[in-house]
Amino acid sequence: MTCAALTSVMSFSACSDDDTPQTPPGGGEGNANLIGSISGVRTLSADTTYTLTGTLIVAEGGTLNIPAGTTIKAKSGFASYILVDRGGKIFANGTADAPITFEADAENAGSGYWGGLIINGRAPISGESASGNEGATEINNEYRYGGTNPGDNSGVLSYVQIFNSGARSSGDIEHNGLTLNAVGSGTQISNIYIADGADDAIEFFGGSVNVSNLLAVNCEDDMFDFTQGYCGTLSNCYGVWESSFVSDEEDPRGVEADGNLDGDGPTHTPQSNFRIENMTIENLSTAAKMVDAIKVRRGATATIVNALVKGSGQVADLVDLTDSKGDANAATSIQLTNQLTTDFSGNEVNGTGNVTVEPGNTGANTANLAWTGYEFAGSAASDAVALSGTINSDMTLDASKEYIIDGSVVVADGATLTIPAGMTIKARKGFANYLLVDRGGKLIAQGTADAPIVFRAEADNAGSGYWGGIIINGRAPISGDNADGNNEGATEINNDYRYGGTDAADNSGVLTYVSILNSGARSSGDIEHNGLTLNAVGNGTQIENIYIADGADDAIEFFGGSVNVTNLLAVNCEDDMFDFTQGYCGTLANCHGIWEEGFISDEEDPRGVEADGNLDGNGPTHTPQSNFTINGMTIETRSEDCALVDAIKVRRGAKATIQNAVVKGQGLVEDLVDLTDSKGTGDAASTISVSNELGQAISGSETKGDGQINVASGNTGADDSVFGWSGYTNF
Repeated sequence: MTCAALTSVMSFSACSDDDTPQTPPGGGEGNANLIGSISGVRTLSADTTYTLTGTLIVAEGGTLNIPAGTTIKAKSGFASYILVDRGGKIFANGTADAPITFEADAENAGSGYWGGLIINGRAPISGESASGNEGATEINNEYRYGGTNPGDNSGVLSYVQIFNSGARSSGDIEHNGLTLNAVGSGTQISNIYIADGADDAIEFFGGSVNVSNLLAVNCEDDMFDFTQGYCGTLSNCYGVWESSFVSDEEDPRGVEADGNLDGDGPTHTPQSNFRIENMTIENLSTAAKMVDAIKVRRGATATIVNALVKGSGQVADLVDLTDSKGDANAATSIQLTNQLTTDFSGNEVNGTGNVTVEPGNTGANTANLAWTGYEFAGSAASDAVALSGTINSDMTLDASKEYIIDGSVVVADGATLTIPAGMTIKARKGFANYLLVDRGGKLIAQGTADAPIVFRAEADNAGSGYWGGIIINGRAPISGDNADGNNEGATEINNDYRYGGTDAADNSGVLTYVSILNSGARSSGDIEHNGLTLNAVGNGTQIENIYIADGADDAIEFFGGSVNVTNLLAVNCEDDMFDFTQGYCGTLANCHGIWEEGFISDEEDPRGVEADGNLDGNGPTHTPQSNFTINGMTIETRSEDCALVDAIKVRRGAKATIQNAVVKGQGLVEDLVDLTDSKGTGDAASTISVSNELGQAISGSETKGDGQINVASGNTGADDSVFGWSGYTNF
């Protein structure tokens, strides 16, 4: 059987995949028009450019096959759209290297040029009956959707791009980029890129289909819209408004979720009960305000995990669970991080639900969206490989590639991340961009003097506090109230990650010849990253030749553990140069902390050394208390614009053995050595040998408290000759 070409349409009946249809008028070599109805099987050719000249319907029983690399261009107008009817199927199987593209037939078409893609299925939607409810397709009421089969299969969309869609019939009737009406979970939809749409990027009208890896850029209404009893999962989705984006919609949102259609069916079943995993909503626009980043209402139940809202644009409310037609279901649960750089004009959270706004959520993994070619804001290079999420198995970075930390990177228990010598790892801006090695994980960052490993901000001249730094969690002892020493702590920047144990020789890997620059991003005054945070790290871990500069909190902080660190240079870190707490019992050897001339800190009590025996002084009876050694230390301040509160502070039960220390510079220091504190003094067995080579008198006391403190000349401090590899020369 052959497929007959009509004078102005392609009409296909019972066509097999082997059929070769004629090219209709208006086409030509390598071109063909698409319009009409497909009731059999129609397979397009990637070698042909297709023009959608009107409405194309894949009817019940019909199949449209679109191979990888195919481009379909659409004529302008509301009637230019593709609709897959109930019982029809579309197989749009693109690949990362050869995606399928639906776009306008004109250059610079903008939004709302054509009508987009609609798929109708037989999965359940909300309605008055207990089952088998139906709805009418918004843009053409003759086509119905809905049924009783949650596993209904409408085909496959994979590596598909939809541009310039959303054509409008009226203020209430307009297309989305991708409309999913009662689409069932048997349908496979993944790797979708929707841009420049005049309505929603994607809208789910009921159904149970799952969608993964979705990028929505500059769509004028909602990025992700759910209604009419949708009960599936959207995972790894990123919605963004760019800096020049403008919307003429009344209430554009990141997420808009209704339990039932338009809120007119509060007693209908089912109500929407959906899940979103790993979502980023980003507003960079100076001209468009987002009404809500996340709006859940009208009986909908949402479970949203690992969400991130960010950008420099305006957002009225972060989360709103209220509505005049009915609030969200109180069982709604939302976990998100707010990285907006602007304040809300409304509220952070409206309504009742389990909403947790906290640091540590990383949002979408942009590495899974790299196939789109979209360059995310702040990207150092379009071909940079994004690092984000959990590393569950051994991974070695490719020294020939550039990597960028785009969210939290967690090296899980049993996994090892290896970074070759000479690599530079850049990080995107924000508190949630950090590298964390969990208990049982390992980081092998083994640089050399000639080829150090550098972690830094993606932006040049970034200053302090740009990104989150490096955190290593181990199983070595920390102070606590368990007599057996098997105490645990919660990582400050994400309490889900625990540290501590009974293995003093625990091994978390190797850090040698490593620079950590521009870190210390802050979530609040009490929660901020250090350059290098060592939580219960054991002495089986090798850490030496470390350079930390321009940090917004401490250069290095030891939370318990027994790891030894050798050859550490800390420059212009805003709080403490060297911080010890929670039972740390190791050695820091050959360390130099510097504040340069003109340096300013906005911290309340910055110090050279700050040492607590237990965490925050709240465990004076806990064991073990910190009992550490420093050999060969220089603390140097040249800044006359802010003062070190103490050059050396040992308190709250800590026992310090500090040998060959020098404090020097023209800057301000209040106390040279202070062993006192309102929550407990330093252990009287502390011994400190320090030379005072400051160029001006201290404003407080040379020594405070009981201990064996010897302030005398003759100490030489750190050997700076070992820091030549760092590139720092201003000694």
